[in-house]
Amino acid sequence: MKNRIFYKICRVITVVLAVLIVFFSTDFVLSEITDKWAYEDAIGNDEKWVKITEKIENNVPLTENDYEEIFLQSGLGKPAVDKLLNDGRPDKIEEYRDYYLMDKDFYCYRKGVFACHEHITDTDGENIYNPEFADLQNGDIIITLSIHSLGWRHGHATIITDAENGKGIQAVMVGEKSNTSFVGSWTKYPLVAVLRPKNISEDVRNQAGQYAEENLKGLYYSLLGGIFSGRNPDKPLKTTQCAHLVWYAYLTCGVDIAPECGKIITPKDFLESENLEIVQVYGNITDI
Repeated sequence: MKNRIFYKICRVITVVLAVLIVFFSTDFVLSEITDKWAYEDAIGNDEKWVKITEKIENNVPLTENDYEEIFLQSGLGKPAVDKLLNDGRPDKIEEYRDYYLMDKDFYCYRKGVFACHEHITDTDGENIYNPEFADLQNGDIIITLSIHSLGWRHGHATIITDAENGKGIQAVMVGEKSNTSFVGSWTKYPLVAVLRPKNISEDVRNQAGQYAEENLKGLYYSLLGGIFSGRNPDKPLKTTQCAHLVWYAYLTCGVDIAPECGKIITPKDFLESENLEIVQVYGNITDI
């Protein structure tokens, strides 16, 4: 009798270990594959950059092609460029470009059982952090695709509720309730984007951030968050997930920031939404 129980326990342990070995091996292989096309260093074009710099120095209006070239070489979207120019800080555009074109690397570490997070490093493997965002306002959305499971870059998202103090609201993982997010924690990721709803007033963006701050803390995390509540802002939330929380905050203000997505909303849906514009990116997140 004791022998049978012992053998059953051994079989269970063997099966569990086999499953874990298969999972982690698969995760490693798929992560290696996705890393190869997720990270490519940006390439500068000095000739085009000099022409743009001359325009800025001579107060010549920038064209859409100029803004596109600045984005390709610095990660700065039009809102961030305009903010820096209006503040009289064209030198910061050059600084962001220098950092954006700098050779960088990253390493991966596991947080929880399933999710792998990536941390940016220099070429010597030392941890570095992205510079502070050029333009961050209440209601802005920060996403990263530097979090993946089994090769799927599901990423993470937060909505900014207090830009001055670098705070937002986020839903993190199963077993944790939604709570405050600090902007500094996002500077470690190699692939990051700041997004902003198009043609939406500052008042509405403030309203979305305020709603998240006052009503979307303390919600249980669920991978299926939002799948049953649908696009109904009047149905109280019991569970949520990171992208759904951000989307719901705007929905309560009458704004659907990702109307093209399905029932399960992901950070990448925000990146691809025509209702959101890019303020700034780090890494080639738009190519993933």
